[in-house]
Amino acid sequence: MSPSPHTDIEVTPELLHRYDKPGPRYTSYPTAPEWDKEFGATDYDDALVRASADVDEVLSIYVHLPFCWQRCLFCGCNVIISKKHELSDEYLGYLYREIKMTAARLGDRRKVKQLHWGGGTPTYLNETQLTELFGKLSEHFDFVEGAEIALEVDPRVTTENQLTVLRELGFNRISMGVQDLDPKVQAAITRNQTEAETRQLFDWSREKGFGGINLDLIYGLPEQNAATWERTIRSVIDIRPDRVAVYSYAHLPEAIKHQKKIDHYPRPEGDAKLELFVLARKLFLEAGYKAIGMDHFALPTDELAIALEEKRLHRNFMGYSVVPAADMIGFGVSAIGEVGGAYAQNEKRPVKYFQKLDAGELPTMTGITLSDDDKVRRWLIRQLMCNFEVNFAMLKERFGVDYDTYFAADEALLDTCYAEGFIERTDVGLNVLPLGQAFIRNICMAFDTYLRKPSHFKNFSRTV
Repeated sequence: MSPSPHTDIEVTPELLHRYDKPGPRYTSYPTAPEWDKEFGATDYDDALVRASADVDEVLSIYVHLPFCWQRCLFCGCNVIISKKHELSDEYLGYLYREIKMTAARLGDRRKVKQLHWGGGTPTYLNETQLTELFGKLSEHFDFVEGAEIALEVDPRVTTENQLTVLRELGFNRISMGVQDLDPKVQAAITRNQTEAETRQLFDWSREKGFGGINLDLIYGLPEQNAATWERTIRSVIDIRPDRVAVYSYAHLPEAIKHQKKIDHYPRPEGDAKLELFVLARKLFLEAGYKAIGMDHFALPTDELAIALEEKRLHRNFMGYSVVPAADMIGFGVSAIGEVGGAYAQNEKRPVKYFQKLDAGELPTMTGITLSDDDKVRRWLIRQLMCNFEVNFAMLKERFGVDYDTYFAADEALLDTCYAEGFIERTDVGLNVLPLGQAFIRNICMAFDTYLRKPSHFKNFSRTV
């Protein structure tokens, strides 16, 4: 059930302020701070072998392409800033090795229903490189009919010819970084991207048949204020993307050194920042978009909105999806896989990534093998994050678990959520109410046993 503009008026800055606390985004459970640095290539090998037994099950694939022409000062992604294409050629050579090694460990399990290229800027690669990379993936994996094949693009560097090549290869979904259309904000974060450039790339993408077109926005950036932010939101609504993601900016200059360069700019913080979120949510809902999870919006005709209505929405490290692939393979530096009952992340530094592949082993840096309890809680948290409900009968059918018995201690932590009108309990299960959808991370935290460790919250960004 998605909130209407009328019911959403209850999401006030005061309420957001009370529940704005450090907490996970739940792209995984257990979350990354719980992963074990002793988890290495052998553990990942074992997970891949376990996954190889499900020959007919489809896979998702994520490929990390870290290159960018210029650094955006807000960015916290793992990127390489370079204009030397020979570096990307070297990187691709190692990436092809990883793809071949991983595919061999998967045996005959090669069907793929979802592919996503992220970065960095995947369209940093030229047409020849884009074609070669997709060819290498197709050499080792079989893309099933109707597969979702997507990538992230930067309107400042992506050409119409690149889009033509990508469509010919089979790409059918596209996501564009926008962040904010105000020139003053763009100057502060060194991402000068005109509205005309954004509209041009959107129009080209639409003309060439890309669907599910997504625009990314960020609130809390330097020089933002309610007036300029509203202009950006209204311009985006006018462009009419199928989907919009509205992320909170995390200013972490001690960990992300280049963010220190924007320390001297005024930034909306506290209530001023929360008001930007309230404004964006209000405007998108009034414009007919449906709230998807905690920070995404989609047109009612988009697959994500339809999947939410039918309670079959899914989520993995690539975001919200309608593709129910149980296992995801990650390729490239820092890429994360979720496979065979384990999470595994690759080395973040290219030199270490290269060294491990040169040694003939997969470039795993960290990961975790999930316990039975982790699997139960991961499923429950995903049901809340994706479909805003938990069905008790489905829980018992999948895991042989009685909700009241298994989650007795967790239920006590939900008292505040019940009292605030965030969630309700019925004979069938738990339902997240319209007001609670804006606070879904807070609701999920009640079921996260790892958060009960002392001083654990320092590892996370804020929930709003």
